[in-house]
Amino acid sequence: MSFKGFRPIICVALFATGAAFAQMPVANPDADKEDWIVMFNGKDLTGWTPKITKHDLGDNFGNTFRVEDGLLKVRYDKYKSFDGQFGHLFYKEPFSYYRLVVEYRFVGQQTPGGPAWGLRNSGAMLHSPDPRTMLRDQTFPISIEGQLLDGNSDGKPRPTANMCSPGTEIVYQHKLYKDHCLNSSSPTFDGEQWVRAEFEVHGSGTITHYVNGQQVLEYEMPQYGGGVVDNFNTTTKPDGTLIDSGYISLQSESHPVDFRKVELLDLAGCMDKAATNYRRYFVKHVPESCVYEKDVIPAMRRPGEYPLMPDSLPQEGVPKGELEGPFEFHSKIIEGTVRRYWIFVPAQYNPKKPANVLVFQDGQRATNPEGSLRVPQVMENLIAKGQMPVTIGIFITPGNSSETYPTDLKFSNPNHRAPEYDAMNDTYARFLIEEMLPEVAKKYNLTNDPEKRAIGGTSSGAICAFTVAWQRPDMFRRVISMIGSYTSIGYAPPSDGKPMTPGGDLYPTLIRKNPIKPIRIYLQDGAHDLSNEHGNWFLANQQMLSAFEFANAKADKDGTLGARYELRHNWGDGAHSDVHGGTLLPEILKWIWTND
Repeated sequence: MSFKGFRPIICVALFATGAAFAQMPVANPDADKEDWIVMFNGKDLTGWTPKITKHDLGDNFGNTFRVEDGLLKVRYDKYKSFDGQFGHLFYKEPFSYYRLVVEYRFVGQQTPGGPAWGLRNSGAMLHSPDPRTMLRDQTFPISIEGQLLDGNSDGKPRPTANMCSPGTEIVYQHKLYKDHCLNSSSPTFDGEQWVRAEFEVHGSGTITHYVNGQQVLEYEMPQYGGGVVDNFNTTTKPDGTLIDSGYISLQSESHPVDFRKVELLDLAGCMDKAATNYRRYFVKHVPESCVYEKDVIPAMRRPGEYPLMPDSLPQEGVPKGELEGPFEFHSKIIEGTVRRYWIFVPAQYNPKKPANVLVFQDGQRATNPEGSLRVPQVMENLIAKGQMPVTIGIFITPGNSSETYPTDLKFSNPNHRAPEYDAMNDTYARFLIEEMLPEVAKKYNLTNDPEKRAIGGTSSGAICAFTVAWQRPDMFRRVISMIGSYTSIGYAPPSDGKPMTPGGDLYPTLIRKNPIKPIRIYLQDGAHDLSNEHGNWFLANQQMLSAFEFANAKADKDGTLGARYELRHNWGDGAHSDVHGGTLLPEILKWIWTND
């Protein structure tokens, strides 16, 4: 599985686990204390295990890795020839969210027999599998490499803290990066000078490189794929799967190098302010790690409780976009209805360039600045950080059967929501494509590329979004589905000579029995979602995922050319609520625009 072409993207998400939140937050004098792990103690290789190509795990051939004068040294004085004996010194435990610091310098001359590219070349390998899975003749650990380079003293730039990808791939500037290495913007360091390289890793999300305190590179979504690694155990390389954690190792690639500092700040820990081990810098909550004073009783997280992420909140220094509206609109295609809509215009919008489009149903809730979704705010933050393209947001309420839109509805549903959202025909798609988009395009330059148009919603708004893409993949190919109502709400039995009207519970059958359509979809739901006369929401969403996976597998088995469904899902423990989807929205939007 891979992000390339139309091959499927299937990422398995686990049920949300319980998290502890305190009843009575207390002052924690250590909240800002940074608990750095000293990985190299300056005395010996305690905590480290070597793995050198053509040798067994633990065999430090030629005393390649050694400690002298308080430095961790990589040397080859006992090698007759380098002979492809690439080495990696692994730390004893894996990490997921962390900041790694290495201070290094290159010394002396390259070992005879080393590859030309190995001159003044080493690295810090991130997200490696367990070194015990490496085969004897494996060249490199399947990992993300923070490449360390020195200049050649020839006046040519040779940056350090680059990214290389043995057996892996990354997403850079919203596209799958296909080359093996990606240069940073660091200066060149000639001679035997000490350099400080840092790598901040956020699981399967963003990885940021720094050199001497300055950011020089950022990318995201590390995943298995690509080549440039030989003689490996294929079970350790499930291509297309995101990499959330792994082991760290230091390289020996034929040029002598010294390390004087190797330290790590774990960014995953207790984020409950009432706990004694709460730290302000943590970015991932690990509730089971929380420690409390005797008289402090934590209140356990209840199912469905999900906090908003920083990208859902206003951020200092972020250019402000404009949310225009609400405007009223009378549809000719859906006669007798009136609806409201809003347009979000990011600060970076350039009328000379067609903007991407995001349409979101139930616009009154999607735009609520105090609600669970806060879609315009998330867009504003992500666009400013370059984590999604410049996009015009169009937020639309369902229609109401009246001449004017009721002023007392606030965030409630208009009365024509079910006939529009839960119908499986093309009426709503026609309204959107033939009326609403042209209306907005009178003022803004919108793209016509279906790969750059996304549509989303929650509940019946989600099945409505999918129906638009299902009916018109020539116009929309990216779908955000939260607590989707793939149930029988739209069903009506035959009467008065009219045939039965199907409901959304038919979709898994249609997906399994029809040719694949080029749709990318993110499915979110919770284990405590609705179960009533229309169906069971959580089971229905699982049936949708199963149908997509079946269609992809069958196409692969049959050798069918063309599209595959591109999938990602997250099953939580919430009820029929926007809360979990709101928490996930920043990551959803970053993923939905990947390869844009």
